[in-house]
Amino acid sequence: MIRITRDDSYADKLRAYEIWIDGVYRGSINRNETMEFAVERGRHAVCAKIDWCGSDTIFVEVGDSVVNMEVGSELTGWKMLLSLVYIIALNDEYLYLRVKN
Repeated sequence: MIRITRDDSYADKLRAYEIWIDGVYRGSINRNETMEFAVERGRHAVCAKIDWCGSDTIFVEVGDSVVNMEVGSELTGWKMLLSLVYIIALNDEYLYLRVKN
C-alpha cells in the first residue's frame, strides 16, 4: 500500500495534483488530503503532476508495511517569486514528492 498526503501550502490550493504509479493515472489529490493506493509488493515508480509540471519520479519498494509519502509545491516563501522559472525551466521540480519517515 502507498499512502500519499498532500501538504497545506498556499500554491495550487484550489487545484488537484494527479498521482501516477507505474505510468498509470491513479487519482487526484487535493490540499490537506490523504489517499491510499493498493499496489502489489515490489518496486513502483511514483510521480505527481499538474498540467505540464510535476515532480521527479520516485521509486519505492512496497513490502508488508505501508509506504508513506507526501507531495506539495516547491513554491513556498520567497520561491513564489520564481514561479515562471519553475514553470518554464524546472517543470519536473515544480512539485516535491518524498517518502516520509
